[in-house]
Amino acid sequence: MGLGDYQFILYPIGNSSMLTEEGMEFIGPYYFNFVQAVNELKKIDKIKNDPTLKSWNSFDDACYFLYNDEQYKVEIELNAGTVSEQAEMISVRTNYYKEEGSITEALHICRELCNSLNLSCWSMKLRRIIDLNEVQDVETIISNFNKLRNKS
Repeated sequence: MGLGDYQFILYPIGNSSMLTEEGMEFIGPYYFNFVQAVNELKKIDKIKNDPTLKSWNSFDDACYFLYNDEQYKVEIELNAGTVSEQAEMISVRTNYYKEEGSITEALHICRELCNSLNLSCWSMKLRRIIDLNEVQDVETIISNFNKLRNKS
């Protein structure tokens, strides 16, 4: 995760999140279909497979997507950068240091993917699962993002 990123990790419902010495791990027997995730991303307006801006050169190009509406940007990385039939997670992140970051667009993308792929959403900043259909959770995320943006 880059400096100033507000990140969400989406992972299959039924799996667990666990804090380890290496960081967060999402473990369990459930997966989602990689190709289906790509298809769902392609359905969302302004999202394109755009490997030119990916964070790590070792990531497969097919794993990196970018929401870009010419004002805001949200990065989406599938399965920790590895193409696989069965995928374990999706990273959705936007930057709060830069004006191009948009928490509302990031939350919209998370909601669409969680609903269509049966995924849970973990907030890296809040360090907990959030319910994207719960008004209080969404308001907490937006408030936290705005506090971080105002500090930068």
